[in-house]
Amino acid sequence: MGKVEPKVTLQVLWQSEDSIRVTPFKEGSALESTVKTSRTCPFHSGLVADRATEILSLLARANSGDDGLLDQLVAAGRAIYVDLLPAFLKEKLREARGKSLVLHLDRQLVGIPWELLHDGDDFLGRAHRIGRLVSTEGDGTPPLQRNMQPPLSALVVADPAGDLPGARAEAAEVEAILEEAPFCGGVTVLTGKVGLRSFRDELARHDILHFAGHADPDPLTGEAHLRLADGKLPVSLIEQWRGRVDVPGLVFLNACASADAAHQMSWSGGQQAGRGGSDRGTGGRASGLASALLQAGVRHVVGTLWAVRDEVARRFATRFYRALSAGDSIGTAMAAGRDDVAAAWGEESLLWADHLLYGDPTWRVETPGNLTFADLDVLDGLQDKYRAELVSTDGATRLLAAAMLLRLGDRGAIGALAKELPLLESWMANDAPRQQRRQAALVVQALASAAGLAPSEPPDDLPDMAAVRGFVERLRS
Repeated sequence: MGKVEPKVTLQVLWQSEDSIRVTPFKEGSALESTVKTSRTCPFHSGLVADRATEILSLLARANSGDDGLLDQLVAAGRAIYVDLLPAFLKEKLREARGKSLVLHLDRQLVGIPWELLHDGDDFLGRAHRIGRLVSTEGDGTPPLQRNMQPPLSALVVADPAGDLPGARAEAAEVEAILEEAPFCGGVTVLTGKVGLRSFRDELARHDILHFAGHADPDPLTGEAHLRLADGKLPVSLIEQWRGRVDVPGLVFLNACASADAAHQMSWSGGQQAGRGGSDRGTGGRASGLASALLQAGVRHVVGTLWAVRDEVARRFATRFYRALSAGDSIGTAMAAGRDDVAAAWGEESLLWADHLLYGDPTWRVETPGNLTFADLDVLDGLQDKYRAELVSTDGATRLLAAAMLLRLGDRGAIGALAKELPLLESWMANDAPRQQRRQAALVVQALASAAGLAPSEPPDDLPDMAAVRGFVERLRS
């Protein structure tokens, strides 16, 4: 049983340019919230956007080497908190102090640097372990997500455009930490001149992605993209991956402005130094890399508000992965990274303020407990039973036996299951008997789980056969 951390969720939804709707959720389940606790509150979007721009401008100056900006950052963060946030929201934030805080936001509100709001005592991102969730438009079908059960495979992509030698040192350190992490089963490293096709192919095979490179906005549309050797990977393409492309469960983008900055609220910025070095321009599209990745099925995204120096990026990332490897929650790992950067460069540097988290901050990699000898005896007995059923003369018995072996971790059963795909397809037909469709759902769940993409329960809506064959090919490769 994993550790249970106290957590508060606040849903903040955009109603209009002068109002937002705030709903606090009780710990444990968002479904426990009642209508009477939800309130529509006044909100001054133009003033908030101005203050958000000021905060990001201070981060840009700090990244360029300017000193003595901490008091200005405190003043800007406090101005949003005290003057512009509704009293009801401030009350709920005070009640959540010291706990992990999940902010469920509309895309229009993602651009507010919530972590850098100041309540008079501290920045919210230092007083709480904050994770963001984003309400996104979609087809209503939840994407398949990796179950993130060890052993996890990691992909480290560094300097993909071939112009960031400092990112390669970061890749080497991250690789070394992950190779020793108890939850990691293997690390693939791609450095220098990484093209879109190889990036896309490797992405589908891994549970964790660490990207150390450029994230830029399009100069005309403002659409964000990752820069690769042979072009760019834009937000619009990532959004199309939903339900079609396997994506990792955790993505760490150590790249400039990878986390939906305040251009979401109509701002314009200046020249960046560090990873990026490009004009921000005006933000035309309310869609960023983090939101697109979440919509595609990524569970957690670590990104940056602004350009990040190579040495800061490396230090934050290595401390983050060490904390995660030690069994800390992802929110605690974020706090450890910030504290380490602050200790190295000082609070006044503001360099600790750049990284932020999308996803549940209480999540941690849960390593399975040790099995007893009695457990192993039971598992051995079940495997013997289902292996014997693989040679049954009844096709249904063979198919279900193969699925059960997959659920027990025997990936060698995929060949037997592949032979029964025509039978599975008949079970999945819309006019098939209910019992057969339920059996088909169990087989699909076993396939998805073995491929690392499992829903917690058998799916209510069965995928098409192309997706099922994709699971099979993934397991046979």
